[in-house]
Amino acid sequence: MTISREMLFPLAFYEKSVFNGSRGKMNYRIEKKENEEKKEEFLLTVWEGPFCYDATKEEKKTFHYDFSEEGMQKIMEQLNEL
Repeated sequence: MTISREMLFPLAFYEKSVFNGSRGKMNYRIEKKENEEKKEEFLLTVWEGPFCYDATKEEKKTFHYDFSEEGMQKIMEQLNEL
């Protein structure tokens, strides 16, 4: 199944919430963070299931994107490559 932009919620959602999802065997988490320069960014974390973010002990891969619509588009593309 291809992940569409509409499936990832508007940017305002990430001001207060974290989004967890999955695609096939891969799980992912999208959240808003502040980087070292105090700039807001998206942090995309990806790991292989079956466990949730807090329970998994396997290696997690992280990706950083601008907190913007363009950043969300890049996240969508990244998730569709999994």
